[in-house]
Amino acid sequence: MAPSIAGDVHLFSEHGLYDGLFLMRDEESGTFWDHMTGEAVYGPMVGTSLDVTALQQTTVAQALLQDSDAVVALSDRELWEEDNLKLDGLLARVRGGLSQFFSATIEREDDRRPTMDLGLGVWGGDQAIYYPYDTVLAEGNAILGRYDGRGILVYLDPTARALAAYFTEADGFEWDDNVLRLNDGERIEGGVLYTAGGGRATDRRPLQVFTRWYGFSLTFPGVPIYGGG
Repeated sequence: MAPSIAGDVHLFSEHGLYDGLFLMRDEESGTFWDHMTGEAVYGPMVGTSLDVTALQQTTVAQALLQDSDAVVALSDRELWEEDNLKLDGLLARVRGGLSQFFSATIEREDDRRPTMDLGLGVWGGDQAIYYPYDTVLAEGNAILGRYDGRGILVYLDPTARALAAYFTEADGFEWDDNVLRLNDGERIEGGVLYTAGGGRATDRRPLQVFTRWYGFSLTFPGVPIYGGG
């Protein structure tokens, strides 16, 4: 990666683990950075934070839908078959244990949720919040609520098989196959939020990451859990 700090380009790479999460180090200053929040955690630039953006787990089809000119890079790793991407198979794969390589760097976990629990972490407001994957599924694959003084929708993207969130003031929704229709005329299709007029809604995604419980809870100690726990 090559983001800029104070207008100067810095080169970043993975350098070590802390609380079971990778730390990024820039070669120019030797500072270690939290890869989720962008905060400098050790080194000469402590007190500095990088600009971060909402992370989105997506598919090639969704990426091209959002930008038809996007350049897509594919790894040479074996691709999962469609059957392995069905929800039951996906959850079975990701609910394994945390390896000793990662767990040895964790001093104390938050045991309100299982270590490898999956969910959507949202932050950037007065307080972060964690939405468990199972809870969203149990409430009809979508939840409407409030976050940081705004309406928020957290939903299961049926094509990317991941949780995602948008700010919205709608107070109801219904599923139309793989399209999530909001009662204010907006809709989410292919991971994209469209306005009632049919245009793409922009700047409506809070800072978010589809992640493991242990990583998000250690990054934001004491984080509230949607639905309690």
